[in-house]
Amino acid sequence: MVIYRIRNNVLRIIKELFYHKSTRTRLVNSLFVAILYLSLNGCEKSIYDSYPFTEGSVFFQYNPVDLSEMKSFEAMGEPNVLPKDHGGFTIKDPHTLPADVPVFAVASGVIIVAGHGTRYMQGHNVPPELEGTAYDDYHLILQISKSVRVNYGHVSAINFNVLPELENLEADERGHNVEIVVNAGDILGWVGPHPAVDFSVTDYSLKLSFLNTSIYPETHIYSADIYNYFKEPQLTEMINIAARSAPPWGGKADYDVKGKIIGNWFLIGTTEYVQWSKQFAIVYDHLEAKRIIISDGSPMKDIPGFENPGAPDVWWVKGNTPAPETIGVGEGIIQYTLIHGGPQAEEHKPVQGVLLVEMMDENTMKVEVFKGSTSENAFTSAARVYER
Repeated sequence: MVIYRIRNNVLRIIKELFYHKSTRTRLVNSLFVAILYLSLNGCEKSIYDSYPFTEGSVFFQYNPVDLSEMKSFEAMGEPNVLPKDHGGFTIKDPHTLPADVPVFAVASGVIIVAGHGTRYMQGHNVPPELEGTAYDDYHLILQISKSVRVNYGHVSAINFNVLPELENLEADERGHNVEIVVNAGDILGWVGPHPAVDFSVTDYSLKLSFLNTSIYPETHIYSADIYNYFKEPQLTEMINIAARSAPPWGGKADYDVKGKIIGNWFLIGTTEYVQWSKQFAIVYDHLEAKRIIISDGSPMKDIPGFENPGAPDVWWVKGNTPAPETIGVGEGIIQYTLIHGGPQAEEHKPVQGVLLVEMMDENTMKVEVFKGSTSENAFTSAARVYER
């Protein structure tokens, strides 16, 4: 904002100089105006490039939201089909209009992307008089260092005193490139109608274990544990509301191990990340950190963008064994017995089917799900081959 004020003052001075009576002076001033105008326009377009971002480690100076209004932080890694690259804060008292829980800039930096969409209040907890009510839905990306960006999702209202440039942002469900300087602790907006606010960190200095990085969005392959960016006393406050059962409190999205069945898999021929039906994952639960998760996207539709592609089949493993990070080439066909997740004791959960899996070589895995079965020992022609 300071740059804009300086620019306006300089242009006012230029205008006064330009109307000197001398023709020669006017010509000289015209040249001066042209040079300075180009210079100022360059400054206006390069706020991001000229901002004094730091290098190396960076820590949050403020919490992303008012933690007293939050029930918990749910870690990244929820299967959809592959582990999600973001987590989120669940709100104690959601479905409130107007939105009244503040969202803060965790550090000083530059808002580089802003998106605006529309959501509708629905679900069994929504007051009947508000059912179907539309509300705004914003997402923001804030760059806070040369390598670290933080991502806010489902912000229900924007603070236009801090972000006036977004007042006329079209509700087209798309992200738009912007350059808006904010200070640590600025209230960026509020949440309330939406039951949770997404929050994640993208850290380009990380080297995660994804084995096929070409198919993922950037936010996925550099997804970080947000807890690594908090210092005391905020760190303890965040641990106190962690929904995950064990560290890393912020969760994990990268489980790939070369030559082992654990991790993310893509049906041979997959070309795009939005091809949900061609994805498969054998990982660990985002909340019950030691629980093996099987996630199969084959029931889903390959619909890009914001349309609903359906949901994957997600199971826990009865007995929680064998550990997928131990299964590799030469182990033969492995059977997993599938049950639903949740708090009910395992002995009371009926078997949903079995999974056969075999590591064929270091980069290829054969899989077949037999729903309703309790035991299988051989693949059929319906088996699918995945790679990464």
